[in-house]
Amino acid sequence: MLNMMIGFFKDLWKYRDKVKKQDKWMQKYIAQNNYALNPSWMMSTNLKIWVSEMEATFSKRFCPCFEPSSDPELNKKMMCPCEYVEDEIKEYGTCHCALFGSADLDKAGWKESSKRLMSEYQVPLNLKDGVLDTRRKPLDHRRNLPVPDAMHQLKATLNSYTGDSLKMIVETKQEVLNLEKIAFFRGYGCLSEEHTNHHEVVLQFRK
Repeated sequence: MLNMMIGFFKDLWKYRDKVKKQDKWMQKYIAQNNYALNPSWMMSTNLKIWVSEMEATFSKRFCPCFEPSSDPELNKKMMCPCEYVEDEIKEYGTCHCALFGSADLDKAGWKESSKRLMSEYQVPLNLKDGVLDTRRKPLDHRRNLPVPDAMHQLKATLNSYTGDSLKMIVETKQEVLNLEKIAFFRGYGCLSEEHTNHHEVVLQFRK
């Protein structure tokens, strides 16, 4: 938990200007659509940081919940605010990442939606001896993408990982491409190898 808090404030300082810009369009968006932002400062700020990081890493303002897919049309739909916001607010009270919600959603409703989100992403990692197997995760029924995906499993691992390198096992070439972009953005070394039914990516951290 301490490492997560330290990481949060480091990222907030790093993206402080971009977070302000994200907030400006978000405030305009919720006013136009009669929505609200997550009232938890920590939660909403963290999501603004993630949106900023997605934009910096992938050059587009992707939803912070999912890494880019191999489908260009799906990727267009996943630009934040994504095309699934209205349907998800009807289903959950908030969008998938619990950033935007119904204007009349009460505190308990926001808390429940945030709890739902955490239950999807805070799952045990298949990490052993420096190898993270990201495969066989449940698929989101709207996007048909894994939750949590390889990108989010990497983030969760790095909260406490102390090794010099990490081998990741992923299912698709797109996940490899995404990890390569993440590695380039963060200054990691990155090597990949294709196998019959999976791909292996080795990230090398510069201490």
